[in-house]
This record gives sequence, C-alpha cells and structure tokens, in this order.
Amino acid sequence: MPRRLHVPDAAPLCLALAAALAAPAPIAYELYDHHGLKAEASMLTRAGIRYGTGINYGFGALTGFGQLFSSTDEQERADLQLGLRPRLTVDYALPTATLYGGVSVVAATTTLDGELSGQFGRSGDQALDTDEAFVGLRWGVFDLSYGGQQYTIGDGLIIGDGNFNQGHDNGQYWIGMFTAWRNAAVLKVNTAPVRGDLFWLRTDGDLGDSRVVGVNIENADTAHFGQIGAMYFEIVDDNTVIGLAGMQVAGIRAEKVHLPALPALNLWAEYIVQRGESKLTGLDNDGDAWYLEGAYEFETLPWAPQASYRYARFSGNEPGTSSSEEFRALFFTIGQRDWDSWYMGEITGEFHLFNQNQITHIAKLRTFPRPGWTIGGAYFNNTLEDPQYFGVPVTGTHWSDEVNLWIEHYPTDKLYVRAEIAWATPGEAAEQIFGDDDQALLGLFVQYVFK
Repeated sequence: MPRRLHVPDAAPLCLALAAALAAPAPIAYELYDHHGLKAEASMLTRAGIRYGTGINYGFGALTGFGQLFSSTDEQERADLQLGLRPRLTVDYALPTATLYGGVSVVAATTTLDGELSGQFGRSGDQALDTDEAFVGLRWGVFDLSYGGQQYTIGDGLIIGDGNFNQGHDNGQYWIGMFTAWRNAAVLKVNTAPVRGDLFWLRTDGDLGDSRVVGVNIENADTAHFGQIGAMYFEIVDDNTVIGLAGMQVAGIRAEKVHLPALPALNLWAEYIVQRGESKLTGLDNDGDAWYLEGAYEFETLPWAPQASYRYARFSGNEPGTSSSEEFRALFFTIGQRDWDSWYMGEITGEFHLFNQNQITHIAKLRTFPRPGWTIGGAYFNNTLEDPQYFGVPVTGTHWSDEVNLWIEHYPTDKLYVRAEIAWATPGEAAEQIFGDDDQALLGLFVQYVFK
C-alpha cells in the first residue's frame, strides 16, 4: 500500500509558507509575564540571492521603474538581498479587556548588480525604518487597533499590504521585508456565525500614499466548509499619476471551499469590480478581475502529491472608449497563501505583468517526499487581455510561457530554505516590447526566525 504522510491537509506546505512569507510567527521569546503584563520578542532574518541571464528577454536591465525603452544592455546579473526585522509585542490584561501593541523595525539592503530586472532596486540600496507601530484594545467581540500594522483580506489579491518594497527607500524588493500598512485603523467584530471588519488604510509612497476606507464580511467558522466573504472599499485620496482617488471596489470570494463528498478537493475563487469616477482624470472606472482555482490532494499516493490549476483574468483598457476598463492591481501582497500567490511566476510575475491587462493559466504540482521537504513545479501561460503593454500598443497578445521548479526545506518552524530555477520564453507581445531571448533565473532564499 502506498505510504501516506501523516500530516493532514498538506500541512507541510502551510508550515513552509507561513514561515517564509507571512508575518513573524505569533510564538516568540517571552521577555516578561507578570501581573497581567506580557512582552514577547522575535527577529525575522532573510537572505536571497539570484542569478539571471537573458534579462528582460535580451533587452537588458532597465534603468528604472517605468522606463521600458531605457536599458543598461546587461544580459547577466546577480543580486543579493538581505534583511532583518526585530519585533516586540506587549499585552496587558485588564479586568474586562486587553490592551496590546507592537513595533517592528526593518534593516535591509541590496548588493551585487542590483535587482535583476533593473526596475526595483540598485546595488547599494539600504533601508532602516519602522514597519509596524500599533496599539489596540480587545474587548469582548471587538478588536480595535490603530497604527502601522498588517491587514489582509482573503489571500491578498486586492487588499494585501500597503508597501510595494520598491528598492530605494525599502532597501530590497523580492524578499518582501516590509509588510505593514503605513497607517491603519481596523475595527474587527468577531461575532459568529458571521464576523466583519471596518477599516481605514494608508499606503506608503510607492503605492501613491493612497487612503482606503471599507468593510469586509465573512463567515467565522471555516473548518467545515471553507470561507465565503464579501468586501467593499473606496479610495478617498492618493498621489498617483493615474488617479486612483474616487475608485469604488467591490468583491466576493471563496477560500478553500470543499464538499463533504470530495474532501481532497479544495476550491478558491474571487470576483472584483472597480467602479467610480477618477477625481484626477474624470474618467469612469470600469475594470474587473476574477480567478478560479482548484487543488486536489492525492493523499494515498507516494509523496502525497497535490495538483492544482488556476485561471486568472484581469481586464485591459479598450481603445476608443470614454471610460477606463483596465483593472488596477492596487495593493496585492506576496505569499499570503502560496509563494507565487499574486506575483505569478518568478520572472513574469515579478518583472513584467502585475495583475492587470493579463490572462494567466497556472498548472502546478507539489510533492512531499518526507516531513520537512517539498518538491514542486509550475507552468505559467501568460497573455495580455488587450493588445497593449502599459499603454504601448502591440500586435499580439501572447506574452510568455514560463516554468518554475523548486525544492523547499523546513525542518522546524524557525528555518525555511527554498532553491529554485525559472525559465521563461517570450511570446510575440513580449518580443515587441523587449526581445526574443529566453530568460532564466536561479535563486536561493533562506529565512530564520529567532524566537
């Protein structure tokens, strides 16, 4: 009989992702616990090194963000990104409530040649800044917090984090050290069977210092069926050149939904519409996006393989109309559910397409050869929804085909290691923008949490 890993519901993968890319683990080193006052500390450390060839399909490294036709002609580059984030949290128990707070500081740098694509970082970029700095009060079903903090809806497709980690003032890009909103006020109402959040969020400058006000509602018990949720928010102010202020966003989602008759099959889906009139341009927003994903776990087979498929579509702008049909990616995050949750592909997702004017098919296979190890691979087929690349017309829509292969090791909840290789072949659209060379990437990511 095939050997079965005795870890329910692909827990090794969840452990790896939680350790690698989510917030610092809630279990931390206890500094003080007396008379209702508890203080805990942890420190997240990350190092990532990458080597790439055929940069930007042969066009070479770009000279900066948004500079599509300005290149350094570098075809080979290597970057090393380093970061650490010490974190302190405090809880004080009152007779009927709990006061709490936390602060984290990030130190990060990029060395060697700089971020591979040339858009999001230079060699020598450094940062030393706070990430979180918040206070809060938990009282019965209410939880009110204020300050720089982490807040995500669903798997982070549209409300993920308020920091883009764009090199220069953030010191790094792809290792994702900054994850908090610059400022936020969040009221969580933890009732059952339905719970909800009211939120006001403010991004960093890389995301246009945008101010977001909204509400989220979802079921509280996710163990039996999964989660169904709905959200609505408005962008009330910003400093972007495209004019996000005035946008109204609504969405519904299903996360890890499963049927009793098929417990090994899990489904995810989300549909989002963007409406409202831009305060800057006066154009009506008319974008939409949706995705559908299924994952099946073959628990009785050797190495307990998990196969998944995702179809994701993000609308592009139609020429000759009086409205803006292009979906704006806004505030998606890294690794909320998977390593490539919304940076879809190590090359295409991190360097070229950012969840707008995009159609992507993803087929993925993961295996778990032994506890603490994952071996996996994924294929990405990417096309443009409309034949233009950030406003530059092209005559075709096929952007790229990409293959990622990886090995993950997570022997404890403190250590996570990922080695990867990625290969992308440009389609006719990418060839018209950049070039016709294949692009390859080798990478190693290591994280250790002191706690």
